[in-house]
Amino acid sequence: MAGFAQNKNDESKMMLGFIVRRCAADIGHTPSPDEVASWANGDKLKDSRFCLFGKEISPTAAKVMFTQPGRLVTVSPDGMARIWKGNGR
Repeated sequence: MAGFAQNKNDESKMMLGFIVRRCAADIGHTPSPDEVASWANGDKLKDSRFCLFGKEISPTAAKVMFTQPGRLVTVSPDGMARIWKGNGR
């Protein structure tokens, strides 16, 4: 699947550009770095809070994501499930 890879250690990796596009789809517009950080940190979830990357990211880190859309990053298992379910829609 485009934007997704899995290594032999069963860690899920995804391209940053795909993550930003998923955020945009969930919030309904092109996100700012603050919005990406809030979304990735699970701030908008009702039932539980978990971070997409396994730990919180800052708006500064989110801003870097916009400049490296092809970079593969590790996504937590809960975060991967959240992306595929499309929470927030």
